[in-house]
Amino acid sequence: MHQKQDTPTVIFCDNKSTIALCKNPVFHGRSKHTDIRFHKIRELVVEKEVAIEYCPTEEQVADIFTKPLKVELFYKLKRMLGMIQA
Repeated sequence: MHQKQDTPTVIFCDNKSTIALCKNPVFHGRSKHTDIRFHKIRELVVEKEVAIEYCPTEEQVADIFTKPLKVELFYKLKRMLGMIQA
């Protein structure tokens, strides 16, 4: 898109262990089986291209597309997407 990016792209994650692994390479010895994609994300975090932030499961809007949800949570996320009126 040929646009300069001044701030890191924020990725919201509801898994605290994943966030810790991205931010702290000390865990590397216990995560040798981790996929190459994960190491690329860690590299992007170090280079400040990407920022990983915690987002509680109840606020993780992407879950509506990837998981079966309870009816209440489904409608809450649907409202958050602006698909129904609040």
